[in-house]
Amino acid sequence: MRIGVFGHVGNQNLGDEALIAAVLQNVRRRYPEAELCGFTAHPQDTEQRHRIPAFPICRTNGRPAAAPQPERATDPPGGERSAPASAWAGLRAQLRRIPLLPVLVRAARRVGRTALAAPLELAFLARSYRNLRGTNLLLVAGSQQLNDYWGGPWGFPFTLFKWSLLARATGTKVAFLSLGAGPLQTPLGKFFIKQTLRLAHYRSYRDDDARQCIVGLGVPGEHPVVPDLVFSLHVAPPPEPTAPARRRVVGINPMPVFDDAYWPENDPRVYGPYVRTLASFADWLVERGYDVRFFATQLLADHPVIDRVRSLMRRGLTLGGEERVIVRRIGSFEELVAVIDAVELVVATRYHGTLFTLIRRKPVISIAYQRKSIELMRQVGQGENAIDIGQLTLPALQDRFVALEGRGAQSAGALRRRLPAVREALEAQYDRVFALLDAVR
Repeated sequence: MRIGVFGHVGNQNLGDEALIAAVLQNVRRRYPEAELCGFTAHPQDTEQRHRIPAFPICRTNGRPAAAPQPERATDPPGGERSAPASAWAGLRAQLRRIPLLPVLVRAARRVGRTALAAPLELAFLARSYRNLRGTNLLLVAGSQQLNDYWGGPWGFPFTLFKWSLLARATGTKVAFLSLGAGPLQTPLGKFFIKQTLRLAHYRSYRDDDARQCIVGLGVPGEHPVVPDLVFSLHVAPPPEPTAPARRRVVGINPMPVFDDAYWPENDPRVYGPYVRTLASFADWLVERGYDVRFFATQLLADHPVIDRVRSLMRRGLTLGGEERVIVRRIGSFEELVAVIDAVELVVATRYHGTLFTLIRRKPVISIAYQRKSIELMRQVGQGENAIDIGQLTLPALQDRFVALEGRGAQSAGALRRRLPAVREALEAQYDRVFALLDAVR
């Protein structure tokens, strides 16, 4: 049995990597003998990080990303066919049966807007067909993949659409697990996503906002809401409380929201006040006797924001010869968990910065740059601790902090009671999805 895990991952985002890890972990618990492989945006990173063979899901810089070519029982020794044309013939024969093939071919002709784009894309599709062939089930692992805000319709929507067609051609069943959706702004992006989900054997969304986005496209069938897959990641439980530390620590998780170096659109009216508010808030925490621990979950994009916030603070890194503001970098999920376990309360902007804190049962204030963070907090009964970034001011953040500071133990207790039901919903989803394998076993 061969099971593939699909995701736009490999760019040092610990949240997205935790999604892949959660799915792999739950597959291995149920099918320890299954052959696992990844289909990702950066397969070399996936191989190193998750210890599975991986293949590219899209071309990069006009060339397909490098990926290993596995030997198959139907291939001659060495893993390469003696007649590449036979792969093309097989691919064409399968794709002719799919009514949407003309759309895919037209899309391939437009990708990259160069004369070579169409043949390069078709060659990539032939290789991808061979990589996917023999896979019984392809699990699309969460994240906000159902959107055209990042990369337009030729980004996430087209990539998901072409792989759904390839799955039909290879007889691979496809399940979309707890995905986020939106923004969807273009007719073509909406078309690709609608057709992709029509082809799926199973689909679910991580919150009601995502569900409503897809229902609005007119996609028929069920649209279950199942919480984010990271809730299903089994990690060692948080350590038991010990003697109180000499000084309490607050974690702050910034991100480059609406910063033109990272975001699809630039809005200095949001980013500028945001970083200044975080800087003033961190100063205020130090004045109240807290230490501040900045941490990233997107290891490439978040550290420059931390540096910017730090530069705007009045306080130095030390006070009275002691380190009060900690900015040391982390490099792995394990290090991130250790950081969260060592703080008393977190102010997070990243969606998975919020979620990681929740699964460690720590009080968290979520600065919501999109509604998904508010929906996440409501799912675990913490909606009052979310603040829309459009309403973020220093007094508002201070008020939320003081309120949560006084009921941190109650918040942690409420999370402890809520999380089992969230995990049970995910267990039921895995059971339902793996039932798709019964027909091929």
